[in-house]
Amino acid sequence: MIRLFSALAIVAISFVNPLGASAQGYPNKPIRVLVGYAPGGGSDIIARLVAQNLQTRLGQPVVVENRAGAGGNLAIDLVAKARPDGYTLLVTPNTFTMAPALFSKLSFDVVKDFAGVGIIATSPMVVIVNPQVPISSVAELIQYAKANPGKLSYSTPGIGTPQHLGTELFKAMTATDIVHIPYKGGAPAVAAVVSNEVPLSFAAINSAKPFIDAGRVRAVATSEVKRYSQLGLPTIGATVPGYDVGIWYGVVVPAGTPKPIIDRLNAELVAIVQIPDVKEQMAKQGYESAVAPPAEMESQIRSEVEKWIRAARQAGVKQED
Repeated sequence: MIRLFSALAIVAISFVNPLGASAQGYPNKPIRVLVGYAPGGGSDIIARLVAQNLQTRLGQPVVVENRAGAGGNLAIDLVAKARPDGYTLLVTPNTFTMAPALFSKLSFDVVKDFAGVGIIATSPMVVIVNPQVPISSVAELIQYAKANPGKLSYSTPGIGTPQHLGTELFKAMTATDIVHIPYKGGAPAVAAVVSNEVPLSFAAINSAKPFIDAGRVRAVATSEVKRYSQLGLPTIGATVPGYDVGIWYGVVVPAGTPKPIIDRLNAELVAIVQIPDVKEQMAKQGYESAVAPPAEMESQIRSEVEKWIRAARQAGVKQED
């Protein structure tokens, strides 16, 4: 009789929370890792590093699917609507948190429809200028911009990118007037500074570092509060208190995914980023690897959504439908 009641209790619990029951045997089938961008980019590189090592550690196939389109929103939407069972993951840059600032109509809510697993790779932007420009520090940049309102310009990979909104936030915090010149990608934006077509850029490390090393652009500062070890530059925040903008890549899953599964995935990510080959590959891309706990990632997502909405309004960025 006792065994009968125990069996009935297990069945009842499984009926009420079938995902909770399935978490005990996780994983027992292939896992999909969606990427909202084309192969070869930062998201794809990070996703394939994660997938390869997850597959080894979990003993199940982990397949990367590139679903490029709508500025990454196609993949985000697919994951938002996926079953919350730990078998559909999204690897995304922090453009994920910018979507509400850039699009007036979204089929998902980046705060309510997702659970954070962990931020796995971070990198600041680096402020670069053409060597002919008389700017060697953030203080000199602010002074030069104030002395030449509307005459100094900056290049970015396009409207709504971290480089764009990050620079607009800098302008708002320093009351400077610097003109935005958007390009079609990070490489052309940096090339514009190399040729002095545009004097200034807040650039991604991986795009700018070869030209910094070759002396073809001057590196002035990095954009995160934490000092970036590979360049040893001062931070913008040292001159502009409160300024802290970077580029990161993280893993999210659909909201409602059982906590034991999220915790298991987070633990695996912590182990993966400590693998020497993974650290080396990330460093080659200009990223530093460190996994934040799920709760910390979710807190950062919420704060960044609010920050980018404010920055977009200040910049006068019009939302797309």
